[in-house]
Amino acid sequence: MADGLRSFIETLDAGGRLLRVTREVDPKFELSAVVQAIQRERNLPVLFERVRGTRFRVVSNVLGNYAIIADLMGVPQAEVARRWAALTAGTGSVPTAPGGDAAPALEEVRLFEIPSLTYAEKDAGPYLTASVIVARDPDTGTANLSYHRMQMVSDGELRCRLSPSGDLFRIQQKLEKRGEPLACAVLLGLPPALAMAAGATIGPETSEYDLAARITGQGIALREVGPTKLPAPRSTEFVIEGELLPGVRRPEGPFGEWMDYYTPVMDNHVFAIRRVLARKDAIFHAIVAGSTEEIAITAVPIAGSIFTAVRTWVSSVIDVVSYPALQFCVIRMKKQFEGQPRRAILAAFGAEMNRTLFCVAVDEDVNIHDWRDVLWAMGTRCRPDTNTFTIPGVPSFARDPHKVHWGRLGIDATRPLEHAADFERKRTPGIETVKLEDYL
Repeated sequence: MADGLRSFIETLDAGGRLLRVTREVDPKFELSAVVQAIQRERNLPVLFERVRGTRFRVVSNVLGNYAIIADLMGVPQAEVARRWAALTAGTGSVPTAPGGDAAPALEEVRLFEIPSLTYAEKDAGPYLTASVIVARDPDTGTANLSYHRMQMVSDGELRCRLSPSGDLFRIQQKLEKRGEPLACAVLLGLPPALAMAAGATIGPETSEYDLAARITGQGIALREVGPTKLPAPRSTEFVIEGELLPGVRRPEGPFGEWMDYYTPVMDNHVFAIRRVLARKDAIFHAIVAGSTEEIAITAVPIAGSIFTAVRTWVSSVIDVVSYPALQFCVIRMKKQFEGQPRRAILAAFGAEMNRTLFCVAVDEDVNIHDWRDVLWAMGTRCRPDTNTFTIPGVPSFARDPHKVHWGRLGIDATRPLEHAADFERKRTPGIETVKLEDYL
């Protein structure tokens, strides 16, 4: 886990959980289409051996499988939210980064030598989608890492949108007010623990490196990159050094985002490239926007924060999941009194104000990682006219001009305690151990 992306790929391959595409694929649309088809059918990581126009291999859906993420974190799927809540609580010392061999050599390449992938029909052109920007807060020195889609414009320029609610925007604004550029680096191909940590919101005082160290239990070995010696994992596959220009905004987009809609052309930040570095046999990480991989990387931190908030008011919460749809949250709990599920649902809405629009509370006998089971609970334990409630007029994320994502819907799909015996689920002994290959 701590070594890097390629060692993680090797582990997946050894376990039979890596798919390989050996035929040449077109970077414009075809690769994206194949990834999406794989996610619908088998949802395993996939390595493309030959991509037209580049000598580098491409891997995608590395973290799109919730079971793989659970293994990465060393817990069963039902413990992921609880584990993430504990990791972000920040208790205990941060593990020291491991020692070992010297950092792999990096060679300078042009931007368009690396895979230039176009994902959706109306995208403005090729984009970096697994790109994590690392920068230092000029006042505290804390290293911040965060995901940002980046439009590949030329060998000297990338364009990206910085969310006003993000730490990178806050850091960039500090320097922009001084008329200074923000020195930063774009990292591609990260250790999986850091790839997960970079998708979390943990506050400006803590670095995502600290969270990744907690996940691995031993830290991330680092190297220094760029003139300002920014920290980057030694195993990083690609490093793009440069700076975000102060007071400069240029058109970026359109781009097919995570909700399967296009963000329109907007004047966004400009990243001036100093140089592009790559390992000799670097593996390029591509995330299809809105795919199971992007959703999973986002859903785990959301579920962890909701778990923490719900546990404050409902100590009997067992698990929380926001996968495979970020707008939905499901809470698995041991109901102790009537009305308690509503308290859990309200706590969940308060913990995640941007994406969670629908929240369902279910009993402990429901598998919340199987949406068929969740829908079963809704269909058999929820009285629609009394066990649902709405919270009108609550905004969601800022970029919602049509107010489509306003309001909240809570659904209590738990059995009534007074008649709990009437809601006992049928069970067939031995079904858990049946192996179809023994019969078919």
